Amino acid sequence: MSDFKSVDVYENVTRDLFESSIIPAGKPAILKGLVAHWPCVRAANESSEALAGYLKHFDSRKPGLVSVCAPEQNGRFFYNEALNGFNFRNFNETVSFAVDWLMANRHKPVVESVYLQALGADIHFPGMISELDMPLLGDAVTPRVWLGNTLRTQTHFDLAANIACHVAGEKVFTLFPPDQLANLYPAPLDRTPAGVPISLVSFEEPDFERFPRFREALKTAVCAPLEPGDGLYIPELWWHHVQTTGPLNMLVNYWWNETRADLVSPYLPIYLAALSHKRLPPEQRKVWRDIYDYFIYEAYGDPLPGLPAEFSTMFAEDLTQAQLNQYKLQLKNLN
Repeated sequence: MSDFKSVDVYENVTRDLFESSIIPAGKPAILKGLVAHWPCVRAANESSEALAGYLKHFDSRKPGLVSVCAPEQNGRFFYNEALNGFNFRNFNETVSFAVDWLMANRHKPVVESVYLQALGADIHFPGMISELDMPLLGDAVTPRVWLGNTLRTQTHFDLAANIACHVAGEKVFTLFPPDQLANLYPAPLDRTPAGVPISLVSFEEPDFERFPRFREALKTAVCAPLEPGDGLYIPELWWHHVQTTGPLNMLVNYWWNETRADLVSPYLPIYLAALSHKRLPPEQRKVWRDIYDYFIYEAYGDPLPGLPAEFSTMFAEDLTQAQLNQYKLQLKNLN
């Protein structure tokens, strides 16, 4: 699985280039040396000890979620063998506690995998935010910090676009386009190890008898090995698997979404459909699929031809804030 096509590489990326060329292309892109000037990258390039000291210096001492996986899981945070729970445990501790543990155990041949995910820099590293400048985005996007040792992040996707900035260790992303959903065998959306949709297939040791379509997904995969200081742009809904190697790894990411933040979560309709449309007889489900195609996905063009602009409906193209709030209230009263 090492012969994947490489993600396109861009150097000296400006905000204009990012917004006019990279985002519209709709594909992942390596942003070479994007954050090589960050002090945390310089500390990481010096030594793990220097990075550990840097992190502890800025630690707010507010506890965050720490996930720990036993050595026999080989760094894969996933479901347990019975598929009725997870194969890791969680507890709350400070960043300094976790960093001290990682450093104390860095030379052991067998060690647990430790993962601190998506720590809000404004909460856990408020003094560091000024050193995590991101010229490609506005100041409203909060950086999030990821720390750990050698581990694997199961193939998953996010609802938001992402710039992942690699700081320390070795990091390799393998990405799949959104249209590979069926070939990646997603787990149930309402029960996942980290709250995001994941693939049931082990990327490292795929069971092609159980998951034969995964071979097709592999044909579409692209690879992005990152060096400290590199950024990776991941469009929303792109699947990605991450291999992280090293005793003290660090990544900083920025999630943002171009859609209106006040809209109903895209997850909500599919959760509701699981409790309604999915339970209907097949002939009714087909009709409802046609209704979705007509009103939501506009398979036949404008679903409301000829209606005056002042006609009030949640299916209208443009909604005012007042209308959106009104329809949200109606949804609460449906049942």
